[in-house]
Amino acid sequence: MLAILAKIFLQPTPVATCLKSAESILKPTRLEAGYTHYAFARCIENPTVLRITGKSNSQQALHDHLKSPPIASFLDQIKTMGMLSVQA
Repeated sequence: MLAILAKIFLQPTPVATCLKSAESILKPTRLEAGYTHYAFARCIENPTVLRITGKSNSQQALHDHLKSPPIASFLDQIKTMGMLSVQA
């Protein structure tokens, strides 16, 4: 089992739009084989930070997830919204 912890740092303006985009990938990710948990949370200390948590059954499941069309689309969208950085 792999624990996935990541942070997405955004510019202040597009946070609400990014949250909608993040919501669109929750269901497809939760249906992926090998994922037992996947969630987003907004940091209460810094509302421009989104936290991602997940549990993957294997490194291969994580690799497949990162290459999936919904994730590729999400990453493209948040890049155009002013994503400052990602920490994983």
